[in-house]
Formats: sequence, C-alpha cells, structure tokens
Amino acid sequence: MGRASVEFRFERPPNVYRYYPRAIFGRRESLVPAGVTVPRLEASAGAVEAAAAHLRRYREVCAFNDDGLLPPTYPHVLAMPLIVAILTEPEFPVRLMGLIHVATVIEQVRPLPAGSQYRLRSWVEGFRDADRGQEFDVWSELEDRDGIAWREKVVALARRPVSSAQAARSARQTLRYEKPAAGTAVLSEPIEAPADVGWRFGLLSGDLNPIHIGDFTARRFGFNSAVAHGMWSMARSLAALGTAIQAVPLQISVEFKLPLFLPGMARLEHWPADGRRVFVLKDGEGQRPHLAGELRPPIHNLP
Repeated sequence: MGRASVEFRFERPPNVYRYYPRAIFGRRESLVPAGVTVPRLEASAGAVEAAAAHLRRYREVCAFNDDGLLPPTYPHVLAMPLIVAILTEPEFPVRLMGLIHVATVIEQVRPLPAGSQYRLRSWVEGFRDADRGQEFDVWSELEDRDGIAWREKVVALARRPVSSAQAARSARQTLRYEKPAAGTAVLSEPIEAPADVGWRFGLLSGDLNPIHIGDFTARRFGFNSAVAHGMWSMARSLAALGTAIQAVPLQISVEFKLPLFLPGMARLEHWPADGRRVFVLKDGEGQRPHLAGELRPPIHNLP
C-alpha cells in the first residue's frame, strides 16, 4: 500500500454536495492520458454513524427490514462523500460524471449495529486497461473497535470509443451470467422500480447523476428515460434475499449488466449453488439481466 499523494482527514464525513461543482464544471479528460498515472488518493473520517432518520428512509426505499443492523450496502452511502472528494480531486484526471459503475464486491466481517460509531476510509490508486476502456478500483473500509468490519471494492469504468465489432462483443459479454444447474429449485419474485426511486435514492446516497433523476435529464445523456441506480438495484435485490444476507462473514459480488429504466418491473431469480446463493435481477419478462451476483462465505480477505 503506497503512501497517499493526497490525503483528506475529516472528523466526520463532509457534505457530499460541496464537491458537485468540481464534478460538473471541472475540466477533466474522458480517459487517463498516455504517460499519466493515478496516484494514491485517500480520504478518511474518524467519527461515522448512521443518522436514524436517514437510515430509516434508506430501509424504506430499498425494502430492508429494521433488524437493528446496518444493511450491507449502507456503508457505501456513508462513504460517498469520501469517494466523491477523491474522485473530484484535481490529481484524479478523469471526469467523475463519465464513469460507469460496472461491479461491486462487499465483504462483511461482522454485523454492524446501527447505533455504533465507526471509522471510515476510501481510496483509489492506479487503473488498468480493459476491453471497454479503463477501470478504476475504488476501495472503502469501515472499522469498529475490533478492526475492519466491512470493506468494499467498486469498479468504475471510463469508456473509450470502440468499433462496431468490439461493441457487439462487449454486448454479448454483458448478457452472460451464471445459469442454474439442471434440477435446481429457482425462487423468483417481482421487483418494482417506481418512477421516483432515482430521485429518492439519489438524495439519500448523494449520487445525483442526471441519468437517474428524471427523464428530461436522462435524455440529455442518451437514455430514453431515467435509469435506476445500480446500488439501489443491488440493495433492493439483497433486501429480497432476506435472512441470507445475515450469515456473516459474507462476501457479496455483483456485476451490473443492462440499465433498469424507470418506472419498471423486474424479476429477481435466485438459487443455491455449491455453498453459494446466486441471484440475477432480470427484466419483467425474465429474459435480459440488469445485474448478476452471488453471496458466499469469503474465500479470502480482499487485499
């Protein structure tokens, strides 16, 4: 782990909206230029706790039960101000609004009591070339009195222009997901994505990307209508899995596939497989995937 080139230390997480002018109006590249590196950029906060009213609204929007614990996706919301702070720092060369969230891995080591205070840290360093562009790993860790209790890796993609053949190959790859073995009992239930969930979740999470807020702003970015946040789709899917998400230690891996347009209906399918629980959120007809993931005991700790 290298020394941070830029390090923010906050007593409490800052207001995420203070960084939005830099995100919207800052002059950045669409890709990391040749010969440029991404140094280690880090932010931390030493006194982090969930506000009761905010947590209650988050549970309502994502359909989590109130079990006295933080849902496994909630620390991501707590980390958003730190993440936006480092991704809008001038030493991060790529514009934030152009990044696409393509995958998330969460490892929860212990239950997270809702009334506890935590320490939080987020960082990014470097990038890698991928078929569709450049990928950045954005890490966050939540610590309690016993050490790291939760960690997350968010994979963000900066897309590069590709040929029609490359685009077709990428589209085929996006549509791939694990299928149940023959004879496996598959459970299924409908998931409703209301028209206002982009706005409601955006205010809760601090992610006010225009593609999520409404049809008018989504059309400005090439979408026919507003698109649900990937982290809402992931949280809503986990909430539907019920007690399966309480079996900590637990690793949750999700790949985001096709956009879920608002309003819309989706269908969650899930099944057991080799000690894991696999789940796929599909369109209302149960054909095309919006996301695919799995729950499993951690094979090893994330680095």
